[in-house]
Amino acid sequence: MKLTWILVLLCIAGFAYGAYAGEQFYNEYGFSLDNLVQRPYVLVTSIFMHGSVEHLLSNVLVLIFFGVAVEGELGKRRTLLIFFLGAFAGDALSLLVYAPSEIAVGASAGIFALIGVGMLVKPLDLSFYPLIIPIPLALLGLAYAVYNVYGFITNIDPNVSYIAHFGGLFVGLAFGFRQQTDAKGVMQPGWRRGLKIIGITFLVMILIPLIWLMLQ
Repeated sequence: MKLTWILVLLCIAGFAYGAYAGEQFYNEYGFSLDNLVQRPYVLVTSIFMHGSVEHLLSNVLVLIFFGVAVEGELGKRRTLLIFFLGAFAGDALSLLVYAPSEIAVGASAGIFALIGVGMLVKPLDLSFYPLIIPIPLALLGLAYAVYNVYGFITNIDPNVSYIAHFGGLFVGLAFGFRQQTDAKGVMQPGWRRGLKIIGITFLVMILIPLIWLMLQ
């Protein structure tokens, strides 16, 4: 769990320093194609920068629940690898959509990678965010994925890089499908089990509002 908290602290520290340093800090250390060509390290620095307190908190809270679950199951090294590969994949996809000078910051793509793998390797672990009631990670992860598709199609919030989220999610799902935990707690390839988890979770997600409406 130590790694997850280190990532959380880096996000908080990056935001705090950015708030102190001002806009120039974001222009120099945020991710864009222009910055990538001149300063390749923005691939890393941009991850730990956030544009607002709301942006920071929403990312950090999701990172805590999914990060702790994934780290506990896969260990620090694999969790860190998934997080950074997801962030890099998100940046790569964003280059297809955004202008070379447009700045992007945030850990969202890396967190979506943890969401993708977390919902498959620890589907029944519980999250208390964004609702007070506990929600299984499989259900929460699929809800995030569906909402991201909706956001991408409707562009409901132009400040959110939905395409980058897809990059992270694909990385996480790829790891999740390759490695699953069986009933004895042994890690093994499990694309069939992964598809089963997604299918059952999707069915539950549909049934919940239907049952709610029937009870009204």
